[in-house]
Amino acid sequence: MTCNLFTDWLITINNQIKKKNRKTLLFIDNAPCHVINHDLSNIKIVFFPPNTTSKCQPLDQGVIHSFKCYYRQKLVKHIIAQCTLAQTADQISITVLDAIKWIDLSWKSVTENTIKNCFRAAGFIRSSSTPSSSMTNMDIIVEINIESNNSDNPL
Repeated sequence: MTCNLFTDWLITINNQIKKKNRKTLLFIDNAPCHVINHDLSNIKIVFFPPNTTSKCQPLDQGVIHSFKCYYRQKLVKHIIAQCTLAQTADQISITVLDAIKWIDLSWKSVTENTIKNCFRAAGFIRSSSTPSSSMTNMDIIVEINIESNNSDNPL
């Protein structure tokens, strides 16, 4: 990822969201490429605190692990299937197209429930119920930030 690639992506997404008359809140880490030099009318960006991304990011709470497990399963099945036909290890091949198909199928295999549970584990969703309707999204973000700062948690 480069700064230019990230910025181009943000501008494209912002324009798409603007056409739909929607607003988006985007949580990102402090990677060097995440430099924002443009005003984004429909995207509000919130940076995770430094050195906390592995505890705060929903993808790090199990989504990536689930995706990788599905991908590896497809890879191993492919290798086993080719082993029955191949005489040597050199005859076992994996194409870029194979990998792309497995990526697509693996992502589609990650369940909505897995994603929800990972967002819950990262603190984005309250376990008991949804926040009251009187709270705005920014109130929720501030509350989550305050809770993480006040806890004994190293976040």
